[in-house]
Amino acid sequence: MAERTEDPDHRTPADDAASPAPVGTPNSSGGISRSRLYAALSLPVVVIIAVIIGGVIWSKQQPAGATEEVAVVPVSAPGAAGTHCSQLMTALPKDLTDAPHREAIGDPAGTAVWGDPPIILRCGLPTPAELTCSSALTQVSNANGQPGVQWLQLSEGGQTTYLAADRPVRIALTLPDGAGTGTIQQISSVISGIMPSTAGADGNVCTAGKLPATDDK
Repeated sequence: MAERTEDPDHRTPADDAASPAPVGTPNSSGGISRSRLYAALSLPVVVIIAVIIGGVIWSKQQPAGATEEVAVVPVSAPGAAGTHCSQLMTALPKDLTDAPHREAIGDPAGTAVWGDPPIILRCGLPTPAELTCSSALTQVSNANGQPGVQWLQLSEGGQTTYLAADRPVRIALTLPDGAGTGTIQQISSVISGIMPSTAGADGNVCTAGKLPATDDK
């Protein structure tokens, strides 16, 4: 909103007539001067504004959504309660880069949520039709520089979902646009530390032209 600038030197006769008496000069009734009255009345306003500004600054410094539950869309996840996903859920970090952990409403198995907008991990999913032996995959290096998980990247509607293609179960990590690469690298490192790769020595995720079956138990 544009601010209106007023020229303090531009006064009308009416302005001069209405000007308050100088500070410290009693008014005609012998009471407090108008200047002192204005100063007294303005003090609570200044305090209130300071409290509001301080509250806004404090709220911006707090982790977004740190104490709120979040609803996630339910999906089919036949391996969510299996051994691999149970181990992954235990190994996941409390905070994901700068995003704090959030509770998912209903506590669905194999699901973890961080931050606001939410970052959502799902484990134990069925293999989607988009993942084939000819899919273009992206291998993310771990924090130690070693090759990490191979991911199928699917972008739609302001978010990107990464699907792990070379592990015993299907794991999906959905990120809002602009989340950066640190998040997927951190998750890749966690997965690599507890799950073996199912890719061949040549890095191919398929054997004899077929994707290996997932281990959902």
